[in-house]
Amino acid sequence: MTPVIENSQIEDLEILDFSFEAPYFQALYNAPVPVTIACEDGRLLLVNRAFQEATGYTLEMIPTLDDWADLQETSSNDMNKRFADYFALEKTLTPVQVTVKTRNGNSLVWEIFNAPLGKTVDGRRMIISIASDITGKIVYQQHLEAEVCKRTEALNRTIHALQNEVEERKRISEALTLSRERLKKLSLRTLTILEADRRSISKELHDSLGASLAAIKFSLEDKEIKRSQKGGQLDDSLEQEIAYLLSTIKETKRISANLRPTTLDDLGLMATINWYLRQLKRVYQDITVDYTTAITEEDVPEEMKIIIYRIIQEGLTNAQKHSEASVVRLHMAFTDNKGSISLFIEDNGRGFNVEETLSLKDPLSGYGLIAMRERCEIFGGSFHIESEIGTGTKIRATLPILVESPHDG
Repeated sequence: MTPVIENSQIEDLEILDFSFEAPYFQALYNAPVPVTIACEDGRLLLVNRAFQEATGYTLEMIPTLDDWADLQETSSNDMNKRFADYFALEKTLTPVQVTVKTRNGNSLVWEIFNAPLGKTVDGRRMIISIASDITGKIVYQQHLEAEVCKRTEALNRTIHALQNEVEERKRISEALTLSRERLKKLSLRTLTILEADRRSISKELHDSLGASLAAIKFSLEDKEIKRSQKGGQLDDSLEQEIAYLLSTIKETKRISANLRPTTLDDLGLMATINWYLRQLKRVYQDITVDYTTAITEEDVPEEMKIIIYRIIQEGLTNAQKHSEASVVRLHMAFTDNKGSISLFIEDNGRGFNVEETLSLKDPLSGYGLIAMRERCEIFGGSFHIESEIGTGTKIRATLPILVESPHDG
């Protein structure tokens, strides 16, 4: 605890007749901590042994405060001003921290307590300064501060990394949520498209095959009645019924081919595309399809073949039914350094407003633009359509080759 000197003690010190032969002089000289006594005229009256051992300077080397200031590379004016302040009452026993340069070039940090020490025999006031070496403490504090800064930086980096991880996890969570929503929508779309396919097939079976088989049934029943009435004799031949059966067989093959052409499994994609284009030419003679390809059968993965065929089928069906085009250009080529296969379908038809058409498109309407896009996206590809009223339509579908099959686990 820092001792407090009352005003009466200060006054007693002011009138004390100090002599270097005082009994306590030897105790100050041999004190274990650095002690100096200075006169108000700047002379150093005492530099004790601990001070000399710590700094390497004797009283003969620093007889005055100016000499000490020179060795410390400190302004004498600043030194004298601080020394004068020590005589003020409010400065008594107030610790001062200073850096001391020793004779061998080292630096020490001292905490110094200054107090008035009466007067000399000639009436000059004196100051006693007692120093405490806190160099180790300061070095330790600096080490602690450096360690704290180091750990703070590490903590900040950790916090920053955690914040980034939190943001990344948040982004992944949002992406997963969007992906789940998109997967749910795609699954729903897939179900609705399957239902549309089933409805379309059911309608074709009912309207086409059902009607043909019903006509054959009624015709055969009518002839059976006539045969019974004539004693087992039949005047009319079965040519008409045979024709009905042949027509029904052809219609069955057509429906089957629309579901999945047998040539796709037997002969491959390229043969199936050529077959489909020939069939198209027979039905729609007013449309010319300009087909080119830089792809061979071996270039197309098995799981991709039905996707490509359906996109071509749906794209050309749209051109036939809606565009009123006379020329359709179909081209298949590699893209992305042979990492993807792209289909280009372009017609010179009347065109349409893409945004409006897609927003109003009924997903149950069969093989349309939405179905084409969803086939691409389910397979991991991309679909782009460009059209304006009066300018025709351009469709580009890109499918990655190196991709897991949508049917893989």
